[in-house]
Order: sequence, then C-alpha cells, then structure tokens
Amino acid sequence: MAQTKQTEKIAHIEKGMKMKILKWCCFVIIISGLFAGSSLAADWPHYLGPNFDLKPLAKEFNANSGTVVWETTVKTGMGSLTIANGLVYTMGNNGTPKDEDKTKAKDFVYCLDAKSGDEKWTFDYSCLLEPRLHPGGPSSTPTIHEGKVYTLSKLGHIFCLNARTGKKIWEASAVHYKPNKPWWGFAASPTIIGDVVIYNVGDRGLALNKDTGEIVWKSDNNVVGYSTAKPLPSDMFNRPAVALFTNEDFLVLDPATGQSLATYTKTWKEKSNCNAITPYIYKGHIYLNHSAHGMSRLSLDGDTFTQDWLSEDAKYPNEWFAFNTHVIYKNYIYFLTNKGSGLSCVNAETGKRKWFNDKYDFGNLLRVGNKMIMLSEKGELIWGELGEMAFEETHRQKILDGLCWSKPILLGNLLYARSAEGSVVCLKLE
Repeated sequence: MAQTKQTEKIAHIEKGMKMKILKWCCFVIIISGLFAGSSLAADWPHYLGPNFDLKPLAKEFNANSGTVVWETTVKTGMGSLTIANGLVYTMGNNGTPKDEDKTKAKDFVYCLDAKSGDEKWTFDYSCLLEPRLHPGGPSSTPTIHEGKVYTLSKLGHIFCLNARTGKKIWEASAVHYKPNKPWWGFAASPTIIGDVVIYNVGDRGLALNKDTGEIVWKSDNNVVGYSTAKPLPSDMFNRPAVALFTNEDFLVLDPATGQSLATYTKTWKEKSNCNAITPYIYKGHIYLNHSAHGMSRLSLDGDTFTQDWLSEDAKYPNEWFAFNTHVIYKNYIYFLTNKGSGLSCVNAETGKRKWFNDKYDFGNLLRVGNKMIMLSEKGELIWGELGEMAFEETHRQKILDGLCWSKPILLGNLLYARSAEGSVVCLKLE
C-alpha cells in the first residue's frame, strides 16, 4: 500500500515537472517568436540592407494595400534611408542652384522617430547643393553601427556622430579626392568591416578607423567611384574581403590593409560614366553593371576573376540602369531602365534578355519571395507577382511627389521611402 502511494507521488511529481517543462518550452517558443519577429522588422542599418544584399528579411509578402502611418519633410537629397533601434536616418541640403558661398548652403543629417516621423535631432555643416542633372544634395546614405552614424557628403565631408544625440565624435575629409565636373560628387555609402569604415574614394578606396577617424589605408589617385563597398562572403576567400567597383576597375581588397586579394583583367576599353550599382553575387558568380558597357558576369578561380560574358542587352545610351536596385528570382535578374523606360528580365546564366515591359518607369526594386515591390521615379508604389515570362501587377498607389530615385526600405510590414525634394513617408502594408 505504501509502495503504491509512493509510486503515485512520484508519478504526480513527474507530471508536475513535465507541465513545468512544457510551460517553459512554450515560453521559450513565444519569446523566440517575439525576437524572431523583431529581427525581421528591426533594422536596416546600411544602404545595402541588413545582410548587404539589398534584401528585406521578411519571408512572405501578402499585402493588399498601403496606409500612410506618418509623413514629414527634410531637405533636398539623393540618398536613401537607414533605420536602427527605432530611429530613421537620412540627409539633405538647404541650398539653391545659385549658391556659390559654401557657408550659406548646408548639409543636414536627420534623425527621426521611426514610429512617428518626429525629428529627434539634426547635425549640419557647410556644403553646396551641387545639382547636376538632378535636384542635388547628399547622394550617400548614412550607415549605422554600434551606436554611431557614419556619413559622407557629395564634396567629401566625413563625419561620425552619436546615433542617439547627433553629437560629433570625429570628422575627416576626402576633399583631396574630390571628383571634378561633370562627375556627380561622392555618392557611395560607408561600409564597416571589422575595425575600419571603408569609402569608395580614390582609385583603391579609403579606410578609416571606425572609432577615431584615423587613416588606416588610402588611395594614391583620384578616380571616380559611386558604387558602395560590399563585404564578400567569408567562404569566397576564407578571410574578410571587400569588393570595390570604381569607374575604371573592379577590386577585391583586404579590408584591414587595402591589399589586393584577387586579380581581374578588365575587358572594357573605356571607363564607364557612372558605375553606381554595387557588385552583387548569385550562385557564386559576381555581376557587374557597367553604365557604359552593360552587364558582365565574373567567375573566380583561385584568386583570379575571369569574365564569362558581357551582355549589351542593357547598355547606355539605349538603356541605362546605372544606379537603381535590381532583384533576382529563379535565375532571372529584373531591373528598371532609365533610357527607354521599362521593366527588363535578363537570364542570370547568359545575360540575354528574356522579356521587356515598357509600361513601367525608372525606379528601384525590392523582392520578398515571389513578390516584387517597385517605387517608380514618379512616386508610385507598385507590387505584384514575379513569373518567368511576366510580372503580374496587383497594386499601385501614389505615395510621394517629386523625383524618387532613392531606394525604399521594407521592415516587417512597414515601408519607408523619400523623394529627392525631401518628402519622407512611412506606410503600413497589409
């Protein structure tokens, strides 16, 4: 009898322990889900996105409409937006095309509340508007890293600011490498790898200590570069590596020293006018978009890149997709062209065009699953389903006035976008 009671007691204890374990597992799952959800919608701290590949972290997109959450206005600028820890960062300039005195016109770095659009702080410095075939203002996008904001002006002003307060931590200058007319000033966004912040400045880039601003390595010559430096996958060279694409060369460098890690013999004879699209990777190959020569695919053999092909299916002056973002889906690359406006689909294996739809304006693209989202240069937000032979549009609405060349950001179900003239909007997509 006593043994039976003891057995029942043990069974009761075991049942209680199982219930506690079950509750704990449920708690862990819930918390994990919360953290997973926050990671999907938390930050876009760099121009190239959270993983430096222009891709939102969301796995699905099933929205039917977009509702404005907030709108605000900043100064004129061509750069995009970044978001970290509930704060939005962007840049603008208050000058006019007739300004000649640098002390009158100013660049502004803005910090806005991501939930309300309210201004948290601004930081300004003297800088000309510099409009050339566009409204002007800063073309670079702020980079957020470990509580700091890193910026680059069109004329070479470099700043590191406190992300919460806007207080200056350090400053530097790239004025020595300032491009001459008719180039469009510095446009690439800062990229942080390890202890350095890298800028596409000069013929081989510029690297500063991210905490002090001291020069770690630099270029010897003044060469125009608009493409943002891209960290390469760790398995490509089994060590940190950064890709840098100027108007003259494609380079792969050691971010700590600036030394070459790979060689590439270019096949184009003339320098491009505006190589502004960061090199991207698909199935182990690197793709370069030359503004004057079309698209090329590179393969890596040891430490040597060779060009597989150079496609002229998107080549200036017939078409120009020199600075907008693309998407890749099921072995096809999609992009919006500037000259001869339209949506193009190119085979990623061959570079040959699959199809072209001329009813879409120039703009920027995002992809989530088989859904593609575009923001046209006229401020229209469009989305729909991608297919091998078509793009099926399911939604279109006007969300911004002015020229929209800046890339939109998608965090969870919130989309953030701005115009060159300074209109900023946050939409809830559902």
